[in-house]
Amino acid sequence: MAHVGKYTRTQTGQLFAHYERKQNENGEHRKYKNQDIDLSKTHLNYNLCPNTKTKSQIDFYHERLSEVYVYNRSDVKTMCDWVITLPQKISVDSDEEKRFFKKTYEFFSKRYEEENVISAYVHKDETQPHMHFSFIPITYDEKKKRYKVSAKDVLTKKELQSIHPDFSEFMKRSFNRDMGVLNGATELG
Repeated sequence: MAHVGKYTRTQTGQLFAHYERKQNENGEHRKYKNQDIDLSKTHLNYNLCPNTKTKSQIDFYHERLSEVYVYNRSDVKTMCDWVITLPQKISVDSDEEKRFFKKTYEFFSKRYEEENVISAYVHKDETQPHMHFSFIPITYDEKKKRYKVSAKDVLTKKELQSIHPDFSEFMKRSFNRDMGVLNGATELG
């Protein structure tokens, strides 16, 4: 249903290009490892995040990083990416699909603070529609009295154990029924 990745500064450019389906200087789409991308449907992809409607993902990313403390090490994970797949219970290209992704954005942007969200691209040009919810993992350092980047402090074991049940409950309240968030792969047991 949803899985997360953590990335360093040097890895973000490739990911931003993937989210946007960047084209080269000749207008040709880049080649991706994922061969399931149907470029004839790429125009159906969209970004729900208002932070990158007026500036590029990379500009937003660098600007936000400049506002907080970041350890000066190459291994620091400065971006996280939740990939949330549309549940099988929801019909593709339906109003319910659109609402599902809007509610997904609402849940995750509240959880990780909207000012830290880089983008929320919905990809409809692959096998199953899904959202890439990318954000900068920022937390408040009580000891030093400042905001800092720390994927370790944001994506704790407790956070990873509670995300699916919390997301499932949010979706149940939003749709007045079980949306299939909790399944054999996501339930704790």
